[in-house]
Amino acid sequence: MHPQQESYIIRRKRKADLGQFMTPATVARFMASLFPASPLQNCSLLDAGAGMGALCGAFLHRWVTGGFGFASLDVTAYEVDDHLRERLARHLARYNNATSRIIPDDYIQLATAHGLRNQGYTHVILNPPYKKINSHSAHRLALRRVGIETVNLYSAFVALAVAETAPGGQIVAIIPRSFCNGPYYRPFRDFILARAAIRHMHLFASRNKPFKGDKVLQETIILRLERGGQQGPVMVSTSTDDSFADFAAHEHPFEQIVLPNASERLIHVPTTTAKSAIERLGAVGCSLADLGIQVSTGPVVDFRMKAHLRPMPEAGAVPLIYPFICARPGQYGL
Repeated sequence: MHPQQESYIIRRKRKADLGQFMTPATVARFMASLFPASPLQNCSLLDAGAGMGALCGAFLHRWVTGGFGFASLDVTAYEVDDHLRERLARHLARYNNATSRIIPDDYIQLATAHGLRNQGYTHVILNPPYKKINSHSAHRLALRRVGIETVNLYSAFVALAVAETAPGGQIVAIIPRSFCNGPYYRPFRDFILARAAIRHMHLFASRNKPFKGDKVLQETIILRLERGGQQGPVMVSTSTDDSFADFAAHEHPFEQIVLPNASERLIHVPTTTAKSAIERLGAVGCSLADLGIQVSTGPVVDFRMKAHLRPMPEAGAVPLIYPFICARPGQYGL
């Protein structure tokens, strides 16, 4: 095997082991633009899982080009990957008017070592690793000790970052949309909604374009939270991909984001100003459990099972039901 090919394979395995997905420059700039103007003189920025520094670099670039009025800026960047840490150091060195420190330790282990503490971060910019956490792993046990129950590294990083942010602090993170629903993420939703206000959500319509370099087939959302903020209307924006060429935004009442009477506290991301099917079905009083129905999301998805799709019902086929109303009900079966 050619040395370059071998190095590439090793690097891909390393990324998979750590759950790394690198942030495209266009996404990094957009995320940095979401932070509101601030009267603070001193900014303390956290980038947990900083990679090569795309996110904190975009934030610093906005600062040095006049986008923020901070007199000083201190960056704390976590990165466990030695190879990426070298590039991160070179990237941060370009901004010598900021103070920066790079921490090579495991963010979860360090943040949970002495209980959840406000570390005084005024701003957080985050593309956390995406990887399931084993129920008996060291990460899961460390999180459980501080009252965080979650099943993925990305939600663990966001929960810890919120806990470490000062009141009024701003958190912008790009994460999978999967946290919005399902019982596994209910404790995470409770944790976030109890400690922060949702200010902005941006949804990418394409599953594979925001992280096209890493071949991610996952609905991705950018979330801006305000630590300890009083919840109000939420800005929801959309674009097909990371070019943001068809960017559109609408403000929605929080009651359209988290339905007031929904026990599971599901987070809805409305893409139009019209009432959603969920809102129109508000009079429906039965849960799926009441009807004797169970739902499993993930194991069967249409784009991974194309060979098994059937245009018409046939013997041995079962319905593939989507969580939205189809234009032609019953169009597909599996």
